[in-house]
Amino acid sequence: MIEPLQPRLLLEESPNGTASESGRPQKANAGGKHPKNTLNELSGDEWIFFTKSVITTSYPSEYGHALRKAHGANKPPQLMKTLIEFFTPADGRVLDPFAGVGGTLIGAAIASPPRDCAGIEINPRWVDVYQRVLADNPTLAPYPIHTGDCRALLSDQTLFPDASFDFICTDPPYNVHLEQTMANDERYSHANRRSDYNMRSDDPEDLANLDGYERYLEAIQDVLHGCFRVLKPGKYLAIILRNAYQHGRYYFTHVDVARRAEVAGFIPKGEKIWYQAGTRLRPYGYPFAYIPNISHQYIVILQKPKAAPPVSAKRSTRA
Repeated sequence: MIEPLQPRLLLEESPNGTASESGRPQKANAGGKHPKNTLNELSGDEWIFFTKSVITTSYPSEYGHALRKAHGANKPPQLMKTLIEFFTPADGRVLDPFAGVGGTLIGAAIASPPRDCAGIEINPRWVDVYQRVLADNPTLAPYPIHTGDCRALLSDQTLFPDASFDFICTDPPYNVHLEQTMANDERYSHANRRSDYNMRSDDPEDLANLDGYERYLEAIQDVLHGCFRVLKPGKYLAIILRNAYQHGRYYFTHVDVARRAEVAGFIPKGEKIWYQAGTRLRPYGYPFAYIPNISHQYIVILQKPKAAPPVSAKRSTRA
């Protein structure tokens, strides 16, 4: 007779990813952290729950949401908290190279226990929003956001030394940005919701302002090289990406960025599909052609090898 699996059993793995010598699952300590778990502070049940590949979230509008929502791609701090708590130990350090209005930094501040965190953001407008959120929420730990192009700042070894972060979690531009069209056009009143946010900046170094998708991918690869340098060996990078439909074709952005990450030295480890049930529906293509209303994003999980090879000297060059 086959015995049923016990819910708290975890298969112990050796550093090279093979099964333990006994080949038997081992029980976590009374539902707490496993004694060999050096990645995070989670119990076995919490660990297993996180590994679901599809997630649907619904969070309350907290932590300055009324201010942060001006940035159309702001991420819920509670989601960032969940990622941070899985990929860092209690004393872990977190970096967000595209910090925006501070969702990752707030997520680090509300983690249990709070993690140290730093961010980089090219648009001073969003840095100001984050500072205003901190002023309105004095219980949040204030973390630094360095203003500027993350490609340049990540090359500064004084500011960001080699192997100085335990986790990098970021939400970059998903593609070059086009001008808004039907988002606020009254002619499309049958669209169920309209928006008034605008994420565009005037900075030519902003990845969203580059001249084409290939140029965007080259710039992302530069960022990934910088991330590889500052991340500790064996640690993880999580990139939140949405695919795009532009110029009559669909771009599998998360796949293209993952391939660029491999060139930078990272190992693809998986993805989480984040389903956003409240996504605004637009009448794209109606009534002539199929164009998708994209209601999900990808959280691409990458790892720096434990024995990392030297970073390739071959990198894309900015114009």
